[in-house]
Amino acid sequence: MQNHTFAPIVLFVYNRPEHTRKTVEALLRNCGAEQTEIYIFCDAAKNDNAREKVDAVRDYVGSIKGFKAIHITEREENYGLAKSVISGVTQVVNEKDRVIVMEDDLITSPYFLEYMNTALEKYENQKNVFSITGYSHFPNGNEKLPESYFLKVFSSWSWATWKDRWALFDADASGWEKTKSDDKIRYAFDYEGCFDNSLMLKQQMEDHIINSWAIRAYWTMFTHDEMTLFSNKRLCENIGFDGTGVHCNTEGDYLSGKLDNQAVAYFPEKAEELELPRKELIRYIREKKKAYKLGRIKFYLTHPQKAASKIMQKLGKGK
Repeated sequence: MQNHTFAPIVLFVYNRPEHTRKTVEALLRNCGAEQTEIYIFCDAAKNDNAREKVDAVRDYVGSIKGFKAIHITEREENYGLAKSVISGVTQVVNEKDRVIVMEDDLITSPYFLEYMNTALEKYENQKNVFSITGYSHFPNGNEKLPESYFLKVFSSWSWATWKDRWALFDADASGWEKTKSDDKIRYAFDYEGCFDNSLMLKQQMEDHIINSWAIRAYWTMFTHDEMTLFSNKRLCENIGFDGTGVHCNTEGDYLSGKLDNQAVAYFPEKAEELELPRKELIRYIREKKKAYKLGRIKFYLTHPQKAASKIMQKLGKGK
């Protein structure tokens, strides 16, 4: 590896033993895994139906070998993902100063840890960098963009940060109401309409129908005008789009990419969001949204009964 500082991995698991195994095995194939500590937080079962798989995850976690040190916390009560992540990250980053955060449905390239640790070292003193991620919105990269670049976008699909940046995290999302009253703030927070961030924040803070730590981290980064380093090609892939994950559905092209099996050699000297990566992401997201809408229209035109059922559902909600 290019440096000799190995940030600890913080891994959150619950009731998906096979996903957990794949996540851990991929991490163990990384260069530097044997020099990396891992902290695993096992949430408790939410109900009796989850207990068997929760126990299976804990049995597997107890058998893991290959990291420098393995620290396991087995919760006695169900925290849920948001509380688990906030408390676990806070605990470890306050002790270790920097962390690499993973959930139990993320598969990584063998060069993932090298990339994350190199970036953590390089941008430690550039305080406008909130996080590092190995994820890429482009399934197979974008040939117009460099190997890594900055965006004012947060990704929870693998991320790393430092103690002083995480200290900014605002669980109360102070000032979030501005996204309802100020069109410019809402448009900016939604990345020119590409993402539903404002809606998610309202659902979190006002409607209380979701429980997301990530949308509050996004708001924290946004209000401090900070950014995230992204890899052009994917060093991390989400395998949770099979109906088993929290806040995950089965739509989108998230499964269509492939992991990059080459080390990232280029890291920008200055932490700034350049015009080209921003434009390329906005173009790509808008094209995907347009294609999805056209696909849905075609589906309903060829499935009139489904269309009628959808209309009745909408009418029912309007009563």
